[in-house]
Amino acid sequence: MGCAGVAAAGDKRDAPHAPHVLRFLAERSGNLYRLAGGIAAAWAHSGQRVLLLEEAQDYWRWTMNGVFDRRSRGRRKKETEPAAPPEPTTSTLWASPDGPGVLVQHTCMWEVRYPSWESDRSGPRTDRSPLAAAVADALDAYDVIVLLPKSAWSYPDRESATAHVVLGEIDIFPDADCRTALPGTGGEERGVPLSPEQSAAVLRERCLGFLFGFPSLPIQLDGVIWQSNGELPVDANYLAGIDRDMNRAGLRPLGWTLSERWPAPHRQLPEPDQLKDLRFVQRYQPIAERLRMALDARPVGRN
Repeated sequence: MGCAGVAAAGDKRDAPHAPHVLRFLAERSGNLYRLAGGIAAAWAHSGQRVLLLEEAQDYWRWTMNGVFDRRSRGRRKKETEPAAPPEPTTSTLWASPDGPGVLVQHTCMWEVRYPSWESDRSGPRTDRSPLAAAVADALDAYDVIVLLPKSAWSYPDRESATAHVVLGEIDIFPDADCRTALPGTGGEERGVPLSPEQSAAVLRERCLGFLFGFPSLPIQLDGVIWQSNGELPVDANYLAGIDRDMNRAGLRPLGWTLSERWPAPHRQLPEPDQLKDLRFVQRYQPIAERLRMALDARPVGRN
């Protein structure tokens, strides 16, 4: 099983910066595919060669297929051939008719696991060389490689990713402290307004806490994108105050966006027609430009 064949974006050209291998991190991944696709499309429309490197399936989706018999209540079938992994696929989602910009999607298995059937207490051995090979094969052909895993968005691929950007999803914007229900009135009393600095502290605690849970590996973040699942109740000056406090805390703000779905039930990239639509792409251009500047400003060789 391999992921060969992804280096197909056209002629190689010199670039001022080394290719970036970008991993987005989020507690929930329903809306992240759409955001990543929009940013990648904005990069491609600006003349960059972008690869969306997508994991075909979670390992257990195919390797356990046929191993367990549902009618036998979880007991292993005997003499069952292991399921064959899906073949890699490559498709061009958008290409500039008169420039180098291109957006390519390559889907393949990222890892191979070898379960030990001799003992139920033996954990599987994991081989992540397919992902490493796919990234290595694409480095000379693309300016940016965006990793799109099927699961475990919050876990950094430290072996392959060179940059990490976190998506902070906001369900209820913290512009005031707790609301207190008034007995007998059937209404609520609005809490005391929070300052932008206080709101920033709440956002870090509420939306970025997943980064500090298990396995709690050190992550060097290159920026934070904030996405609200509802209309923002504050103005641009208030958001600018939050951004300043995020910078003070070492979290580079890359922009604010509103989700179109609440939340997207599946991990779906934007439709091909949307990736070609300049009106759709332009919505992501400001964040894409700031993110690219942050990536290009990274120290050479930092992981």
